[in-house]
Amino acid sequence: MKYTLADGTKFNLNDIDEVSEIKDYGTDPKHIMESTLAFSVRLRNGKTVRVSHNYQYNDWFDVMKELKAIRNDIIKKREQLKTDKS
Repeated sequence: MKYTLADGTKFNLNDIDEVSEIKDYGTDPKHIMESTLAFSVRLRNGKTVRVSHNYQYNDWFDVMKELKAIRNDIIKKREQLKTDKS
């Protein structure tokens, strides 16, 4: 089953090897006054999909909440696929 991120990136849920925790990567050198929160989806073929959002200090909570929702959705749908196969 394909999963599509908001930016259009697609990957197969069956190919997921690991989903990392959400990490704060600190200040983004490309964006003044913004930092980056992200997590990675590692696929069995060695490819890694990074899901990230930039935020300003006062937006941290909303961005963290959004990333947690995306991460949890990926994990939930992956687990559903495993259950459906059994």
